[in-house]
Amino acid sequence: MRAQIVPASAFAVRTLAATSIPLVAFGPLASPAMAQSYNPFGRLGTLQASNNPLDEDQPDSVTQRSRPEYQAVPIQIGSIQVMPQVILGLDFDDNVYAVENGKSSDGIVTYQPRITIGRPSPGFSWSIAGEYEATRYFNLTSENTNDYAFQGGLEYQIGTSTVVNAKALRSRNSESRTSPDSLSSIARPNRFYLTEFYGDLTHRFNRLSVRGTIDFARRNYLDNRDIAGNVIDQDFRDRSTVTGSLIAQYTMSANFAVFAAASANQRDYRTRIGPIPARDSKGYELALGSNFNLGHLMHGSMRVGYLRQNYKDPLFKDVHGFLIRGEIAYYLTPLVTLTAKVDRSVSETGVVEAAGYVKTTASVQADYELLRNLILHVEGGNEHRRFVGVDRTDDRFSANFRATWLLSPRWSLQASLSHRQQTSKGSAPGRDFKENVASIGLVFKGL
Repeated sequence: MRAQIVPASAFAVRTLAATSIPLVAFGPLASPAMAQSYNPFGRLGTLQASNNPLDEDQPDSVTQRSRPEYQAVPIQIGSIQVMPQVILGLDFDDNVYAVENGKSSDGIVTYQPRITIGRPSPGFSWSIAGEYEATRYFNLTSENTNDYAFQGGLEYQIGTSTVVNAKALRSRNSESRTSPDSLSSIARPNRFYLTEFYGDLTHRFNRLSVRGTIDFARRNYLDNRDIAGNVIDQDFRDRSTVTGSLIAQYTMSANFAVFAAASANQRDYRTRIGPIPARDSKGYELALGSNFNLGHLMHGSMRVGYLRQNYKDPLFKDVHGFLIRGEIAYYLTPLVTLTAKVDRSVSETGVVEAAGYVKTTASVQADYELLRNLILHVEGGNEHRRFVGVDRTDDRFSANFRATWLLSPRWSLQASLSHRQQTSKGSAPGRDFKENVASIGLVFKGL
């Protein structure tokens, strides 16, 4: 979905297992205990959780900073908090189908209501949320989408040292036309259902903390049709993924902690009959890293290690290699935050001949509080994909400028310009394309 007023046709959903310990939690449902800290542009269709204890000692970045005079106040019903929200968006996309030649442009109207109900509490808290998104194109009506998501979560603290989190997500999603798994010949965007369950348990032994997680995600893709009306099979993409991880962290000082992390996954596909077998696989990651503060100017988390994904069928080559994942925030001034991110992981794909791809992403961003209620955001990054089992590599560059104007506790206005381009090489390349999107969105939250 497009809660952030991003290019149309994307209710982009990823599982928590793929995020693998983000430095900072984003979105209103990142922690049920913080349901009252409402991000008007946060995404619902993602399960994420913060696990960096050093966050408690670090000042907030520009985007995280509390602004009580512009903070929406939820409806209080006893101990229950209710937060309604509606987003209205208007976009212009100059390359809707993400093709190199014969581009089609169009305007898109987005309507997205959401409601969050939660009970914040230091010992036991919970929240549930529902979100619907409708996109309507002015001319290319076959691109219209109707997506939704339901999510629930709870957090339970046992004594002073143990915290249990559990979350569940059910959503219907439309795949972006710019996805490497989206064929240019399809009549409408691919659609799929996602069901996910996630749980974690964290226990602290003085300076040592241990965290275990388990994540189950199932994706079910609906068949599509090409422009001639022929059925395009998508069942081969249906899969279930189970991922478990264990992280042990030792806090050496108020500004430095080291950790060891290990995770294992199993990816099971629907049984197939045909020339391309199911892409069942098992994999693991091993890494060492640190969470650190350099005074009050820099805050980060970085890990390096080894990853491996072994495919059941000998048709597909196993993947192994260097793992790196991290995020560093630099507080240039109280009004400017610079952030750099890097990640290397193995992703699944809908490209028939490939087992998956190794994805390496790097990005930098700057957030500037121009006024107390006007925040500017600039970001640029590149994503390199090396496909497994087929001679293809993709490089995707993206840049985005966004301005968020907090008009009042109930009203927010956001405008953005984004550019995306892809170059694909190899004997079986994908598409080359460039896309520009201009967006404006109005948010009403609370009552």
